[in-house]
Amino acid sequence: MRGERFPWAPVLLIAGGVLLLDQATKAWVLRALPGRGAVTIVPGFFDVVLSRNTGGVFGLFSGPPGLARRVLFTVATGAALVALAVYLRRWARESRLALVALSLVAGGAVGNLVDRLRFGSVVDFIDWHWRGHHWYTFNIADSAISTGAVLLIVHSLLPARGAAEPPAPPPPGPVA
Repeated sequence: MRGERFPWAPVLLIAGGVLLLDQATKAWVLRALPGRGAVTIVPGFFDVVLSRNTGGVFGLFSGPPGLARRVLFTVATGAALVALAVYLRRWARESRLALVALSLVAGGAVGNLVDRLRFGSVVDFIDWHWRGHHWYTFNIADSAISTGAVLLIVHSLLPARGAAEPPAPPPPGPVA
């Protein structure tokens, strides 16, 4: 194990696929939706709408685009990507689930980082709603990050590979 090269190909394939799909859908939305408002896909349930998020997850810390906010989110994303690389090297050989989960998170993080660097905000467009209740508008990158996070929770709940089974209780002895 030590000294052998880490297999980055599956990570790059998954994260790159997320990045490409995310950026392609955002490019389509930016071309197709400016000035149109919401486009209803499933009435009363799902619309596509152009939205800009200058903040973090769920719009936290949003406000007018500014250099300080862009630098903060860029540095935070860079630190997260370094942490993801460390965890990938640690867990990905042991678990395909961890490899997929961390790759999804990495691809989503890079997708949103590209938006922040290009536009100063993240392009969101997926709008789920039901009976007047709206979920936060999001994008493919956000979906990948959320799916990866759920898969990491599942990974943490599974028994570790090669973990020893607890010893069986001794057979009952004679009763005195």
